Amino acid sequence: MSHPVHLVLQQLSSFHPLSAELNQEFLDNSFDIFLKKNDYLMRKGELSSHVYFVIKGIISGQITNKEKTITSFITVDGEFLSAIEGMYGDKPCVEDVRAEEDSYLVAMSSTYFHSLYDLYPEMNVIFRKVLEMYYGDAHYRSIFIRMGSVEDKYIYFLRTFPEHAERIPIEVAASFMNIKTATLLKMIGKMNAGKTLNQQLSKEDIIESMDRFKYYLQKKLTLKQLADLLNTSPHHLSYLLNEHFNENFNSFVNRLRINYILEQLSIQDNLQQYSIDGLGRQAGFSSKTTFFCEFKKRMGLTPYTYSQQNNTVTSSS
Repeated sequence: MSHPVHLVLQQLSSFHPLSAELNQEFLDNSFDIFLKKNDYLMRKGELSSHVYFVIKGIISGQITNKEKTITSFITVDGEFLSAIEGMYGDKPCVEDVRAEEDSYLVAMSSTYFHSLYDLYPEMNVIFRKVLEMYYGDAHYRSIFIRMGSVEDKYIYFLRTFPEHAERIPIEVAASFMNIKTATLLKMIGKMNAGKTLNQQLSKEDIIESMDRFKYYLQKKLTLKQLADLLNTSPHHLSYLLNEHFNENFNSFVNRLRINYILEQLSIQDNLQQYSIDGLGRQAGFSSKTTFFCEFKKRMGLTPYTYSQQNNTVTSSS
């Protein structure tokens, strides 16, 4: 099997031929990084000291304040990644940069990477073209984010990530498009509305769809809405939930919401910024009372007690 750095070199040479010496520089001075899903590559405030190339995986950047998290970028297989702050020296990163799935990257020190500009003239040509491409994409995206309709944004997203759209978590995709998760789910359902009803959904089909699109994050989700999203009828979906999971609709959706909250609580560093109540809202619960009752029924503890025992997040003020 060829060295993964050859994928980087292949990408670079598509912009300009590389000398044998420059090829060797990348082979000798780069190293591998493996990230599990939800691992952080960089945290806000840390020095951005490397340039990365994504061999396999999906990496996103998030900027968070007390009220909202915005996905600032999504980088996928075959693309370069560097915090903008670190492009011209070691500076603190303003984003949290996280793996959205198990990911494999190749990295090189930013300082060493920048030294190649002086040694190899072709590097200046290559990365001028790389930056032109990325800034062009950023400008194009900014137009759609400000002016595009929801449908325009979703079509742009599908065109931007044709091989990755279904692998990108639904909440990350919605944040990237600057729309609500529920709005994106409705758009997906609308685009599927003309299809023939699928009366043969298996248990695996339902699990895969819920894992991929996280429909349960939509507040006040109804049986009919979920049936439309799964391309079946409400009556048949109710039958399938009972047959496959021995649950009614409300029990099925609330179980998935609680599992989502438990998963988020396990990411301790990421959850310092959230309140327990905020997590409940993020998971799709429309009221604090429903959330607390459902959590205690399933876990035997209130969310606050559970978080304190597991040393995760604090309550809201």
